[in-house]
This record gives sequence, structure tokens and C-alpha cells, in this order.
Amino acid sequence: MEHEYKVLNHLQENEITTQRKISRRTGLSLGAVNLLLKKMGRKGLIKVEKLNARTVRYILTPKGLQEKSRLTYQYIRKSYEQILKINQALDNLLAEWGPDINGAAVILYGPKDEIQEILTRHLSHKDIAYTLCSEQSHSFNPGQSASGNQLILVWREEEETALDENLKAVNIINLL
Repeated sequence: MEHEYKVLNHLQENEITTQRKISRRTGLSLGAVNLLLKKMGRKGLIKVEKLNARTVRYILTPKGLQEKSRLTYQYIRKSYEQILKINQALDNLLAEWGPDINGAAVILYGPKDEIQEILTRHLSHKDIAYTLCSEQSHSFNPGQSASGNQLILVWREEEETALDENLKAVNIINLL
């Protein structure tokens, strides 16, 4: 489904293209692109038009545009559901801490990505102060929390394993 979306999206933007270009732009193997194009042709999602011996044009049919819209909707819906799950997992974790969370040092330890953005927005909305840290950050010194009470949130296994084993980190993804 995701692969079909990537190919359909590329074809909508680039009618005259090659399978190699599709492969490079979508990150799919050349063989996978070939199979997907054949499958989409059989389904009536694309029409293949030979311009000459070496050049082919891939045209999205109305059915192909409809399928791309359906896949886009599914992707957005699935992404939104994941955002809600992350927010709910964070709410549950904060509820476990109860009033102690106000005196805690909340540390987000991981890369600047979409999950960090979700966490920072949710914490800001709840008026909970936090500190952003990453492995590259030299200012991260979790042992020196003023209250000694700290919540370290991670969302990737790499950061979780990079932390000192004496530190208690919570991987928010494992709570989903």
C-alpha cells in the first residue's frame, strides 16, 4: 500500500520517467518498481504509452487518481491515530507520576524528529517544562536534577541503550 502510494505519487508528478528514476526517488528496488507498475497496469490504475523505443510515459487513469486519493486518506488517518496513541501514552505516564511530575525534570532524549515534535507540543499544552537532549548534546547531565526526580523519555532504542544503565528511561513507543 505504501509502496503503491509512492509510485503513484511519483507518476502523478512525472509522467515521462524511467523505472530507474522511480526506483531512486521512492527507495524501492528496480524489480519492485517493475512488479508494481505491472500490477497497477493490470488494475487499471495506470496506462503505459510508448513514445519511442526507449521512452515510456506512465499516465494515471481516473481510477489511479482515485486510488492515490484513497491511499493518501488512509495514510493521514493512520498517522493521526499514531499521534493520538503517543499523546495517550504520554498522558497515562504523566498520570502515573501524578503531582510529582511538577517537581520532576522531564528530559526528552532523542533526535529532532516527528515524535519529538509530538511530545514537545503535548507537554507544552499541559504546561510541563522539559529539556531537549540528544546524544550529540554535551549539556545532558541527568544525574544533576535539582529535585533528584527525573523522567527521561526516549522514543528510539538507540537512545535507550546509549544511556547509562543506572538511569531510568521510558521508551514512549513501548507504551503504545
